[in-house]
Amino acid sequence: MAKQPWGHRERLLALGGFGVLPAVCGVVATVAGAQSGPGVALTGAVLGCWEACGLWLWNARTGRARKGTRR
Repeated sequence: MAKQPWGHRERLLALGGFGVLPAVCGVVATVAGAQSGPGVALTGAVLGCWEACGLWLWNARTGRARKGTRR
């Protein structure tokens, strides 16, 4: 069976899933007192927001937005 390539949505979900990991690790590091903890948490939060914006734009571009939204 041929393997299907990942689409834009799958890439963004993977990036967002990766964003959760540094965010959680950064929070744990901050609580533990590491100086780099807040920077790691901020990086994870930015990746998570990037995924959310990307999925929203992908949803709007492909016309899969909910009915009743403005276009």
